[in-house]
Amino acid sequence: MRTSLLLAISSVVAAGVLPSLPAKIVLSALVLFAALTEAASRAPVGYEHESGFYLSRGRGRMTKWRTLRRAGRKMLASWLFPDSRRPARA
Repeated sequence: MRTSLLLAISSVVAAGVLPSLPAKIVLSALVLFAALTEAASRAPVGYEHESGFYLSRGRGRMTKWRTLRRAGRKMLASWLFPDSRRPARA
């Protein structure tokens, strides 16, 4: 709330100082962009379905060993089962 109030006051003051109309249009576009960015950062993250809105939780951070193990499995799987879409080398 405080951020949007500060944004509104500063844009009104800057618009009063700017003499030309194109500068005021550019300023209003930047203010609108900043306001939408601020609103999007505060919005809940989720998805809407027929029966309502569901919040989605972020995945937990993977530990170093889990990351290494996953990379090793991917390398092993790509060695055992080569990708058929990859072109053959001549």
